[in-house]
Amino acid sequence: MDYVRKGKVDWTGDNPPLYLKTDPDGDWSTLAVFFRINGSDYGRGNMTLVIQDPYADEPGDAVRLCVTDNKPLARYLLDDFIRKFALFRPAGKAIDALAIIDGATFSTEADYPEHVTEIAQFDGRSVALRWSELGEMFAVAQPPQDSQTGEHEMFSVFQPAGSASVTVDGKRLPGQTVERDFFDRRTQSAALAHSESWIRA
Repeated sequence: MDYVRKGKVDWTGDNPPLYLKTDPDGDWSTLAVFFRINGSDYGRGNMTLVIQDPYADEPGDAVRLCVTDNKPLARYLLDDFIRKFALFRPAGKAIDALAIIDGATFSTEADYPEHVTEIAQFDGRSVALRWSELGEMFAVAQPPQDSQTGEHEMFSVFQPAGSASVTVDGKRLPGQTVERDFFDRRTQSAALAHSESWIRA
């Protein structure tokens, strides 16, 4: 039996998403995602991405942040992965306009399984993504034709959250998670993603 997966491992780490709506029947009001990359061609690093009003051409004072401690890695994740993720595909203009803020410091606060909070601090500012009421973990092995890039086999262990929030500079962004289809179940639109690996087919 062949136990080794063929193909190049482009990156491996954690990649928890967090999506909010102010109107359950409307568009997403905030798309947020965190990366903790343990290995890639661009090394190790962290990135927090928050795009408020992601589909608006005129965002006004909406929060749109990309903060990292490894700028080349962040650019690679944005261009080769985030842009291909389904909810981010219509947000191309917002991604084009993002400034990547380097030199951030990252920390985790957790009272597991009550919550896990990923915190980024930069230039006297902060952004915190919080996943609360964590549920049962389940494993996923997704073939390339079904993955978000269409080019990678994706493995991950997901842990759905019952609720989630985004806080920027001490102010919580409006919106809440909503129930949606997530693989073979219905969950809220936020989950931890442990030990995620993307293997190029």
